[in-house]
Amino acid sequence: MNRHGRRQLITAALALSAAPRLRAQAAPLNVALAPFLSPAALLATFSPLRLHLEKALARPVEMVTARDFRSLMEATQRNEHDVVQLPAHLARLAMLDWGWRNVAAPAESVSVFVAVKDGGPVRAAAELRGRGMAMLDPLSLTATVGRRWLELQGLAGAVAITSMPSINSMLFALDRGEVAAFVAAETQLNSLPADTPRGERRLATIGGIPGPVFVARPTLPAAELAAVRGAVESFQPNPGKPPTAANSPLRPLTEAQLKALDGYVAIARQALAAAR
Repeated sequence: MNRHGRRQLITAALALSAAPRLRAQAAPLNVALAPFLSPAALLATFSPLRLHLEKALARPVEMVTARDFRSLMEATQRNEHDVVQLPAHLARLAMLDWGWRNVAAPAESVSVFVAVKDGGPVRAAAELRGRGMAMLDPLSLTATVGRRWLELQGLAGAVAITSMPSINSMLFALDRGEVAAFVAAETQLNSLPADTPRGERRLATIGGIPGPVFVARPTLPAAELAAVRGAVESFQPNPGKPPTAANSPLRPLTEAQLKALDGYVAIARQALAAAR
């Protein structure tokens, strides 16, 4: 065999040996999003972040969601996704109990509020007694905050709580008079589709709540984890749009911020146990 033929064989052999590695590098990064909006609205809202991650990581990024928070937590416990976005208290639980790693959360904390229909019969917290209130899944942080607020108002057990799959479904229920109030985060309202009815009035605001946290599975290789963290932190929100969980600078939570969530973890464990 001449020199040219040997060089062709060597080149082919190198290409074959590199193929599995290239395929591995091109495997999609699987990111599961917290189900606080309808699936279509959620995936559309996070599309800019997905496109940014694909460019920064030079690999496909597949974003999915789950039917509810319990399903997402069960999938998280089974390490089914590379990265998961969870309400802050559930993210902390995943870190403490299952070894997931801190990636990033919106740099600014959010406000959770209780809203009623503007011009409706409820003007004060006491007037919610005997009426209905919409919340996300009981495992969501906003629902946890909302239930605690009801306790502080002396309304625990006096308000019928309806769990709904998304924030936009709550607004439709409020508009139809099916509930008298709902609980949501400021950033969640900023993510609503344009056709969502808006006629709410804020009854109470609870500030300083961490936004949803991205965490990485325990088995994600260190190099991939570092790359994902760097890509997430380099995301630039659109300054022409309001801040949301999908349109905010993303930074890792500090140790102090993580420890501040520990008080919610026990509540989350109880909710998970009750859901089984």
